[in-house]
Amino acid sequence: MNNKKSLWNKKGVFYLLIAVLFVAVMVFVFLAYKQYAYTDRQKVVETRIRTINDFINDIDSDSKRVIYISGFRALIALEDHVARTGQYLNDSEELFRIAFYNGTVNATEVEILENSSYSDYLGKLRLIAGKIGITIDINTTNITLFHETPWSVSVNVTNHINITDTRGLANWEFDKTHSTAVSLINIRDPVYSVYAYGRIPNTIRRSNITVEYVNNTNNDTTWLLYLINNSFYIENELAPSFLMRLEGNFSNSTHGIESLVYIPELIYQGVNYSTTKSIVDYILFTNVTGYETTACNVDNMPTWFEIDLNHTSKYEVDELSYSLCLRRPGLLRSTFSALRKTLAKNKRFLAFSRNLLKGTKHVVRMSPAFSQVLGTNEVSGRKLGQRRPGFRRK
Repeated sequence: MNNKKSLWNKKGVFYLLIAVLFVAVMVFVFLAYKQYAYTDRQKVVETRIRTINDFINDIDSDSKRVIYISGFRALIALEDHVARTGQYLNDSEELFRIAFYNGTVNATEVEILENSSYSDYLGKLRLIAGKIGITIDINTTNITLFHETPWSVSVNVTNHINITDTRGLANWEFDKTHSTAVSLINIRDPVYSVYAYGRIPNTIRRSNITVEYVNNTNNDTTWLLYLINNSFYIENELAPSFLMRLEGNFSNSTHGIESLVYIPELIYQGVNYSTTKSIVDYILFTNVTGYETTACNVDNMPTWFEIDLNHTSKYEVDELSYSLCLRRPGLLRSTFSALRKTLAKNKRFLAFSRNLLKGTKHVVRMSPAFSQVLGTNEVSGRKLGQRRPGFRRK
């Protein structure tokens, strides 16, 4: 009886061990499966985050290219508007923002920006994001335009970006500014377009001349003529920048550029021009003042070549022989006016200056610089407006 009971006890222990082992295996399998499921889900999340992160990086790299394309085309569209209307822009930066983002100028769609505006790019970006299970919202908060160099403008676009995974795995929200330098090379100069009624579309081409314009050993002007014949542009802080040219602002700028006008092209196109102005583009084509005194009859240069004294050094004309052009109506009168003010400051000459201007026969000896401007070393006291013998106004 005891032997039988002992046998049952042994069987019970054995069954208990089997049961415990089975439960342990089941627990191990369950925990292993749970760990695998967790690891698998973690890998899925990591892969998804990596995909979205790559998408964000693609936006960064694509944005510079897109901003360049939209920016370059927007500048072309604005210049074309100036050329067609013959009117300069009131606010180039604001009109650029509209053209850049919407693809319109004065509420009119322009062909060159068709499917190339920044908003078109954002629309395409949303479609691509939707195909990979991403919801993207980009709100453009600011667009700025300014000169970085005389030959380029910087376009800065600031966006508020919200990216959400449609599965609810992750979300990104941040502000980002993308900057791109847009070249001005091969864009038409609006100053030429307005003055020449679009007949002479002079594009901005930077001069590649690296040698002296004038060879001072033999007065050779080959390279100066090459510069003029092609109307290449050079940097000059006396000149207006490209953005200023779009607005008809001809003040000086640290990013100023200028060209010398090839006069035979104006004649060929039937464009009237002043024969008494410097051939520097913004001087010849506008009414800017301060450049009235010019150099004529320049050695080894065409008869139509005339340049103001502010630019003779820049183009090395001061190394050549030339004569001063005295063809400005009112130049002699303004010179006498300046002389009168100078003399009137000194009480000892006050009576003398009055007699001089009333037509007395006094003679005033002038400094060499002053006499060079008038072409004589003395001025007789004839009345203002009376011509000096030998002085002819053309």
